Amino acid sequence: MRNRLIITSFFIVLIGIGCSVSNAKEANISLPTIMCGMCETNIENAVSEIDGLIKISVDLEKKIGKVVFDADKISISQIEAKIADAGYMANSTIADKSAYDKLPRCCKIDG
Repeated sequence: MRNRLIITSFFIVLIGIGCSVSNAKEANISLPTIMCGMCETNIENAVSEIDGLIKISVDLEKKIGKVVFDADKISISQIEAKIADAGYMANSTIADKSAYDKLPRCCKIDG
């Protein structure tokens, strides 16, 4: 009986968390310039502090980032701009050259 109560409480909390963002959107961002695992980490770190970004998952093999965000707080173009500021192309948003130049060799296209 106690286990049922714990499990039920857990699901209620999960449902509450899921419903707390009224305007959550999902999108895929093309990341054609990512080269390695460090690129994944760099991108995740670059956007981790954005208010309104709920989740990002970077897939190196597919070269995409799956994002979940609160569209009331942030737009997909703002997320793309943060990724570009970190030195990576995001959809059609070109990477910031000075940030790209500072990336480790393994994160560069010719690396």
